Amino acid sequence: MIVAIANQKGGVGKTTTAINLAAALAMRGRKTLLVDLDPQANSTMSYLDLPKVEKTMFDALMDDHVGLKGIAVPSVVENLWIAPARIALAKLEAKLVGELDAHFRLRDRIDPIRREFPAIVIDCPPTLGLLTVNGLVAATHLLIPIQSSYFALEGTDDLLETVEKIRARPNPALDFLGVVITIQGGCGTGQRSGTRARPAAPGGLR
Repeated sequence: MIVAIANQKGGVGKTTTAINLAAALAMRGRKTLLVDLDPQANSTMSYLDLPKVEKTMFDALMDDHVGLKGIAVPSVVENLWIAPARIALAKLEAKLVGELDAHFRLRDRIDPIRREFPAIVIDCPPTLGLLTVNGLVAATHLLIPIQSSYFALEGTDDLLETVEKIRARPNPALDFLGVVITIQGGCGTGQRSGTRARPAAPGGLR
């Protein structure tokens, strides 16, 4: 199972969801790889000492000879490995402009290690750019963390449109794992809007 955690809106608990899901899978005895695709590198900093990180996702995606196995670092949590990020990852999109395989780089890197890592969690950046598209093309499942507020729900339209485009061609097998309400406000309006939106979301989101 490869789970992409994605939402183009920042501050919705995306990284918190990713690091906790990865840790939970590892603690259940499944060898798990947490792939940090966010140049802010918050998932990486949660488990590793960033200044000591040598190779990152930038190297893995740019260099065919590096791969994920060449950058994966074991964390303090048993069975949990980290494919770290750094701010240099923000340069990736500009460097891959015009490359025919740009959207498939991550999937190509994951394929050789899938047997070794039965569970892979991808922490996508809060954008709908090339890094997030790579995460969605590589994933088998999508999990969307979201705030229970009107504006947060309105912001998912672009994400869902992107997901439908991914499912139409590059990754028809991408399945919705669900929506996680990470921040529930006490306001009745936010609670009501969240209740209305879930059954109406495309693709049978629950």
